[in-house]
Amino acid sequence: MLLSCFKNQSFRYLWTAGCFTGIARAMEFLTLSLYILNDFGLAYLITVIFAFRMLPMSMLGLIIGSISEKISPILIVRFLYSLSFSFTFICVLLKNFDYFNLFFALLLAFINGTTWVIDLAVRRRIITENITEKLLSTSLAMETLSNNSTRLIGPLLAGFLYVAIDLEGLLLIISSLYFLALSLIICFEKISINFNASLASKKDIVYELISVFKSLKTIIFDAFKDINLKLLLIVTLIFNLFGFPLISLIPVYGKNILNLNEAEIGFLASSEGVGALIGALIIAKISPQKRLSIFFLIGCIGFFLGMFLFSISSSLIIGFLFLCLGGMCLSGFSTMQGALTFRSANKGKRGYNFGVLVTCIGLAPISMIIISFIIDFVGVEQVIRLNAIIALALLIFIAYLITQKKFKVF
Repeated sequence: MLLSCFKNQSFRYLWTAGCFTGIARAMEFLTLSLYILNDFGLAYLITVIFAFRMLPMSMLGLIIGSISEKISPILIVRFLYSLSFSFTFICVLLKNFDYFNLFFALLLAFINGTTWVIDLAVRRRIITENITEKLLSTSLAMETLSNNSTRLIGPLLAGFLYVAIDLEGLLLIISSLYFLALSLIICFEKISINFNASLASKKDIVYELISVFKSLKTIIFDAFKDINLKLLLIVTLIFNLFGFPLISLIPVYGKNILNLNEAEIGFLASSEGVGALIGALIIAKISPQKRLSIFFLIGCIGFFLGMFLFSISSSLIIGFLFLCLGGMCLSGFSTMQGALTFRSANKGKRGYNFGVLVTCIGLAPISMIIISFIIDFVGVEQVIRLNAIIALALLIFIAYLITQKKFKVF
């Protein structure tokens, strides 16, 4: 199965481009986190930075997903990759001339967060439409594998290199990674037949934007009424309101509770990626075709269990192991999320479904802003525990509803 995926040239280009942007994202998050902790010493700014990265998902996810149904989705990918490369390189110059500050850090997080939307809502969709049905689970598992690997590689590189080459050097590496990803997308365009032909005029794009805004409420409510999508979207909401913010707190926990240095924080931050990598390899090997929603729910429960155990860890090694556990479960959640979204709609609605999904993911800044207000009063370890306990209670209740056949399992 794995070899069959990589025999597909389109998959190779798209998957490798995702690897480069994934490493860039993981490096950027830890780089900006260390910049905030070292230059400002304010833990709540870490969650603010992460919130700015997530904002494009809530603001633009549905719009981008919908527009990708009307114009060439690969053109959207190329434009946003170009923007990320250009602005990251501008930040290198700003840092070189000592003009880089918190404002540019927030803007960098927002722009590269928009590229994250593209990876989730558009590039991943392009992969699903360039692979055969029998290889769908395997290809998405490989996509998750690359995401998880980058969450391992990125923090390790950023943690060890921050002291040696500082913020400027790391931003230059991140910019180079976006350039390599952009080059691969251009190569994909040259061999693509389906996407090069689906162009639209400016008038069509404007019309589609107006249409999306007018029907925004209807699209979202219809998605939640869909029996195939309901479980997927509700669990995704729970994860992103209570789980995603916890990932942003790993560097804070490492520095404030475990008293780690930059390299050790990078090692700790990579642990979730290590576990997710192992989990993705397992899923890619077994390539499940049935009961994907059960894997999806169990993966989400396992992640929160791992995060709760991490919040009571007292050393780097113990924390690393518990984060690995959470990461393994998270890989099941992430892989099944993409597969369930693809299977839940006909081809003409996939862009809308991926857009609604990304919009649900993008609601994470709501809880991040709340956390930024309370973290200095209750402590990072208490914040992690409280979020994990609430999420576990909600997910167990959903599991009960499944037994009562309130949700469709497929």
